[in-house]
Order: sequence, then structure tokens, then C-alpha cells
Amino acid sequence: MTTELGDGRLIAIGDVHGCGHALQTLLDAIAPQDTDCFVFLGDLIDQGRDTSTVLEEILKLRQKCRVVLIQGNHEEMLLNAHENEGSLRYWENCGGVATLNSYRFGGTLNDIPPEHWELLRSALPYYETSEFILTHANYRPDVPMDEQESYQLRWALLEPDDIKPHYSGKTVVLGHTEQKDSEILDLGFVICIDTACWRHGWLSAIELHSREVWQASRWGMMREAEEPTHRGMLPLAR
Repeated sequence: MTTELGDGRLIAIGDVHGCGHALQTLLDAIAPQDTDCFVFLGDLIDQGRDTSTVLEEILKLRQKCRVVLIQGNHEEMLLNAHENEGSLRYWENCGGVATLNSYRFGGTLNDIPPEHWELLRSALPYYETSEFILTHANYRPDVPMDEQESYQLRWALLEPDDIKPHYSGKTVVLGHTEQKDSEILDLGFVICIDTACWRHGWLSAIELHSREVWQASRWGMMREAEEPTHRGMLPLAR
């Protein structure tokens, strides 16, 4: 399904991973308007210390403008953690303990409030406009988005040397594959904005029409405009 947008900004935000200070700083810099559409590319949770704060910030953002959540592999693991002890322990070992501790030290799934569960369950596998496809992890270039496998959309790593343009001709924007140098990867037909915030990199946001970029550290410091922000074709903008 393709969504047509109005004249507002279309802003994608990469993997937040519980970095509450980074998200708050980015949103302050972006100054959301009621015509904006924010698309979070998944992995809002885990690893960082502030997952509960991140989800509260997104709930507040929903009161100002349109917000779309894409489900990442970490959200999938959390939702599966209800199923059995093994799934719970697997998620906890992949950063889930930090999420539970953000609600209460030594917390359990029962400490996550209903409004946060509702928010996470609202996440989509992908979001598509007339120009862009936004998803968490990867895609098969020859397959329509509504026929993509869940593994591709949430778990498969991006291989820059092997990936091909999507047959639709649309630019694909995704996260998941951490850029170890913390620079946005732009191959023209695909843009990866997981710049490893929780690993002392940056949380990246990009307005997709203008290519304006904002980046903040996990400690809530904005990146200076004269610093490199990308590898590839993205123009430097602030």
C-alpha cells in the first residue's frame, strides 16, 4: 500500500535503541510541525538505558504530528518474549534487560505499561510513499513490499556490494545494519541511517525530500555542522 503525503516534511529516524537523550535533542533541533510525518525505522528499544523515556517521547510526538513506527527485530523479540521462557531469555540477552531496567531495576514484562505495549504493537513492517520505501533491515529488489519475507524486513543485514535497487525505482531508507564509522551510507537507491548511537555513534534523522540531516550523540549533544555526516551522495545540511 502506498501512502500519499501532503506538503509537510517526511523525516526518517534511525535505530534509537533506548537513547533517550539523543532522541530528545534531535526532536528539539527538528522542531516538529503539525504537517510533519516522522517515520521511526525500528529498534526503538533495548541496549540503551532509556527505552521507557523514548516511548514516552514518541507518545508525546504523536500529539503534535503524524508518527509511523516500523517494527524492528528488537520489537519482534520483545513481542515474542510473552510466548515462553526461552524467548524471554533470548530477548533479555539481546539488550532486553536494559529495557526492563528503564521501568524498574530488576523489572519484568508486567512493568511495561499498556500504552507502551499498544504503541509497539502499532508498528508496521514497512511504509511506502510515491517516492520512498522505509523499512527496518533489508528488502528483496525483485519483490513487491507486501510480499517481502519478515526475515528480510527485520533481520537481514545490508550488503552494500550486493544490494540492487528495488524494481519500483523508489529510494529505500532503512536502519539495522550498524555503520561502524557512524556515517550515513547513501548508495543513491538505498540509504542506511543506523549510525550506532548506543555504541557511542550518532542517532540520525533525515528529511527525505531536502536531505537535511540531524545527528545527536547518546549524551544529547548535536553533531557540529562542519563534521562529515555521510558516505555517498547525501549533501551536508543542517
